[in-house]
Amino acid sequence: MDPGDILVVQLSGGPGLGRLVDMDSQRIRIAIGRNREARLPFARVLLETGLSASSHDEVESLTRESEAVAARVDLEELWDIVCDDGDSMALADIAELYWSTTTPAQLVGLMLHLSRDDLRFAKDGAEYAPRSRDDVAELEARKLRRERNREEGEALGSDLGAGKLPPDLSSHQINQLDQLRGLVLYGDDYTRAGAAKKFLESFAGSARDSQRAAFMALTRAGYINEDECLDLERASIPIEFDEATVAEADAIAVAPPLEAPRRRDLTGLEVVTIDDKGTRDRDDGLSIEIESSDAGSATVYKIGVHITDAGAVVERESALDVEADRRMSTLYLPERTISMLPPSVSADKGSLNPGQQRAALSVMAQLDSEGEILDWEVVPSVVESRAALPYEEVDAALTNADAPMHESLTVLETLSRAMRTRREAAGALNLERDELSIKVSDDGDVSVRVVARAAPARSMVAEYMILCNSLLAEFCKKNELPAPYRSQKAPDVRDVIAQTPEGPLRWYQIVRKMAPATINTEPGAHGGLGVSAYIQASSPLRRYPDLVVQRQISHFLATGEHLYDEEAIASVAQRADVQIRELGRLEEQRRTYWLLKYLDRQRQELEEMGEESLFDAVVLENAPNRAGSLELNDYPFRVRAALPSTAEPGSTVTLRLHGVDLWRRVGQFVVAQ
Repeated sequence: MDPGDILVVQLSGGPGLGRLVDMDSQRIRIAIGRNREARLPFARVLLETGLSASSHDEVESLTRESEAVAARVDLEELWDIVCDDGDSMALADIAELYWSTTTPAQLVGLMLHLSRDDLRFAKDGAEYAPRSRDDVAELEARKLRRERNREEGEALGSDLGAGKLPPDLSSHQINQLDQLRGLVLYGDDYTRAGAAKKFLESFAGSARDSQRAAFMALTRAGYINEDECLDLERASIPIEFDEATVAEADAIAVAPPLEAPRRRDLTGLEVVTIDDKGTRDRDDGLSIEIESSDAGSATVYKIGVHITDAGAVVERESALDVEADRRMSTLYLPERTISMLPPSVSADKGSLNPGQQRAALSVMAQLDSEGEILDWEVVPSVVESRAALPYEEVDAALTNADAPMHESLTVLETLSRAMRTRREAAGALNLERDELSIKVSDDGDVSVRVVARAAPARSMVAEYMILCNSLLAEFCKKNELPAPYRSQKAPDVRDVIAQTPEGPLRWYQIVRKMAPATINTEPGAHGGLGVSAYIQASSPLRRYPDLVVQRQISHFLATGEHLYDEEAIASVAQRADVQIRELGRLEEQRRTYWLLKYLDRQRQELEEMGEESLFDAVVLENAPNRAGSLELNDYPFRVRAALPSTAEPGSTVTLRLHGVDLWRRVGQFVVAQ
C-alpha cells in the first residue's frame, strides 16, 4: 500500500472508502472525508481497490459509482447455484461468477451490498458463506414478520393517536398495548420501558411524564378503564380465588357444633351481631345477662363477646389456609371487596348468621355497673345469633323504648361507656375521628357519607372489641402462649388538650405525638388503649393474624399445648404488619381517588350553573415556604393549599376547588377571594 491508494476500511457505521495518507508498522492513517482522518489498525482494512487518488473528489466519485452498483446487485440466482455446495467464497470469486470480469467499483459495490444484506451470504472471516435454503427461508419469514409488525405498529399508533383501537387486534398489537400497560403500571422500573416509550413517542410525541401519557392514551382508546384500580396489579393482589381453593371451600361440611366435645352450649343467649349495612362476613357478636343478686348486693352483668371459630372451618395448612396467609386480610375498596376467604366460608359457613348454630370462641366477662371486670373466662362455645343489626338500627333502638332489644342494647351501651371511662382514667386516648364511607355502584355512581365514629353503636362495639382482645391477650400472657402482642407508649398530650379545643386540630396534634404501635411476642402495655396487654383476634374471617391467634387459643383450650411456636407467630406477625399496612395504604388511596372524583363532578355541575365549588376548612399547619395542611369541614379529608401567613392553625378559611388531578390523586384547592 502506498500513500494515495483508495482503501475500503471498517468504520463504526460499516465499510467506507478512504485515501491512504501514511502508515507505520502497526497502523495506517487514512483520510475518510475532506477534513477528517482516522488512525486504524491494519486489520480494519477490508479491501485494496488497486486505485490511487490525488484528491478526495476521486474517492467520492468511486463511492457514488460503488453505491449505484450496490443498489443494483441481486444475488438470488447466484446463491441458488452455489448454496447447496455450502463452501465459503472470496469476494473476488463471487464477483467473477456474477459479472465474469469486474471493475474496482463493482468489487466495492458488491462488498457494500453484502455488508448491508446478509440474507443469502454470511460473513465468514475474510470470505462469505452461502446460507442454506432453510436458513434463507427463515430469514425471509423474519423479514416479512418485521415488516408486518412495523405496519401493524404504525396502524395501532395512528388509531391510538385518534383515541381508538383497531377493530381486530393482531398478536403484535396486543403485545404493544401490553407494553404500554406495563409502562403505566411500573414506569421506568418496567423491563420493557424503553420499547414502550419509543412506541409511545411514535404517535404521541415526547412527554415529560411518559407513564401518565401512556395511561391517557390507553384510557382514551378504551383499553384501560380510567377508574381501574391499577394498584391491585402493581401490588400483585389476587382478586379471584383459584379452583382448588374454591373447591375446598365448597366441600367443607360443617358438622353440628353441639356434637363437638368440650364446647359450651350458649345457644340460649340472645347474641346479636352489629356491623355496617351490607356486611356479609359477621365474625363477632355480643350478648348480655343480668345476673340476679341478693338483696342489697350490686347487680352483676355477664357480657359475652363471641368470635366465630374460623379455625374450626379453615384447617391449618389447607389450600384455604395457604390462600388466606397469602392475602393476609380482606381488602375493602369503595368499588369492591376482595375477601381473604371465599364467600362460601366468610359469608356462610364461618359467619355468625342469624338462626344458624356456629362454633365460637367466647369471652365471658362479669362486670359491675362501673365497668370493672370482676371475673372472666375464655371458652369454646356454640352460639346462635338472634339478629344481624346495622349500626344505624342500633342507634335508633337506643333512643326508642318500644324498639326490639331496647333494654339489652341500652345496658350494653351504658356499660361500654363505663368501661371507656375506666380506660381513659388509665391513660387511653379515644380519638374517634369521623370517617368517610364511599360506595361506588356497578354503573359508576359514587355515594359519599360521613360516618360518626362517636355514634353510640359504633363506639359501643369498638369498646367490646377492646375488652375481648385485651382479655385474650391476658389469657395468652397468663398461659405463656406465643402471640403477637401490640404495645404502644402513650404520649404526654396534656399540653395539647389544655391548649387546643376539641376538633380536627386537636386530633391532628395528638396523633403527631403518638408513637406507632409495635408488634412483639413479648407482652407489653398498650398505652393508647389504656390496657396492660393487647392482641387482635376478633376478626378471624377478615385478618389472617386473628385467625392464627384464635387457632392458638382454641388448640390450647382443647389440648393444653401450643399449636404455633414463637418463631411461627413472629413470622406471621411481621409479614402481616407489612402487608396489612400496604393494604391500608391502598384502601386510603382508593377512597381519596373516588372522593376527588365525586367532588370534581360537583365542581363541574356548579361551574355550569355559574357557581364556585367552595369548602370551609380548618388550618392544621401553615409552615413557611410550603403549602398549608387543612381539613375540610364537610368531610374528614385533608388537603393542601397555599395559605396567607396570617392563617393560624385552628382558624377556618374558605377554599375553592378549581381542578382535580386524578392521576396523582390531588385536589387543586386555592383560598377563595
